[in-house]
Amino acid sequence: MALSLAGIVGAAIGLYLGWIDYKLMAGYVRAEQRKRKPGQAAPFADWLERNTDLVLKILFVIAMLGFPVIGYLAGASLAG
Repeated sequence: MALSLAGIVGAAIGLYLGWIDYKLMAGYVRAEQRKRKPGQAAPFADWLERNTDLVLKILFVIAMLGFPVIGYLAGASLAG
């Protein structure tokens, strides 16, 4: 499979959109973490408190790998 210019442009746009998506989702996770008071019973509050770094790393990997791949495939298939 040869690289196409349209696919590379789609991947670059996908990378940018993935970065924006990561920033939004990381902001939501951090805001949810700050919103909770210590000892407040909420579903997944304790789990989120313990695993915030892991959740942010998973979000980063999904956004930075998934969006460019989808962008490349869309650009290559739509523009030829």
